Amino acid sequence: MDHRLTRRGLLAGLLAAAALAACDDAPGVTPAPTDSFDPPQDQPLATWELTGGLTAAGMAALRPPRLVVYGDGDAIADATYRSRLDPDQLRTLANSLADDLRTGASQKKPTPTPTIVDAPVTRVSVWSPTGPLAFTAEGMDELKPDHVYADVLYDARDRLATVHKAVSSTAQPYLATRVRVVAVPALIGQAGTGSPVVPDPSPSATVAAWPADIALPSPDAEGLRRADLDGDPARAAVRMLTRDLDQRGAWPSYRMPDGTVVRASWRYLLPNE
Repeated sequence: MDHRLTRRGLLAGLLAAAALAACDDAPGVTPAPTDSFDPPQDQPLATWELTGGLTAAGMAALRPPRLVVYGDGDAIADATYRSRLDPDQLRTLANSLADDLRTGASQKKPTPTPTIVDAPVTRVSVWSPTGPLAFTAEGMDELKPDHVYADVLYDARDRLATVHKAVSSTAQPYLATRVRVVAVPALIGQAGTGSPVVPDPSPSATVAAWPADIALPSPDAEGLRRADLDGDPARAAVRMLTRDLDQRGAWPSYRMPDGTVVRASWRYLLPNE
């Protein structure tokens, strides 16, 4: 047996093992650093909203985001239900949304930009370590069969829709100390039904007196009154006004101190509103 070859082989093995042990310090083999994940705890991490569309001014003023997920994992759907994502779920959601919105396909603009009368506008935004990412898409669902928008945008929206469904199905109510109250002139008939749309001209047994503890500003040009309330006025609104929980616009009527009849409802405000 050639002991020199044995010693040479042993030395080579030792050198190879040392090289492997030191590979973490070798150029070109260091694992790529990952972005730190430290979202603001009290601010939205991800938001899904619908704006515009065939919506009465009062309901548009009261409409909440479909879903807001905060940096601490709190998830609130329609300002009505809440749940909580664990850290792994939160990170996965944020990273997946950021990947969707960073792709080149997500930046592609429809040509020409579509316009659909009365179609809502979808807006999705997400926090990322390098800065916020967002997109808006008019008539997103209406234009899906025509492939106007990139598939990754639908992927992003669907991720949030899945969270929205999970939060809503838990049926844990969202409560807050601050509320938004909206009142609009009472009308007879509904737009688009062929019935006349005119102010309610006479008192009715279903018209309640407006609660004295709830002060609203003067109406704007469209007759809309809106106020964000806290403290005793907010508690009075929750106690004395009927909430349009399913957002169908069935608002009760109230007679204001000046004799004006309005329809009104309220919702809880989100932490960042």
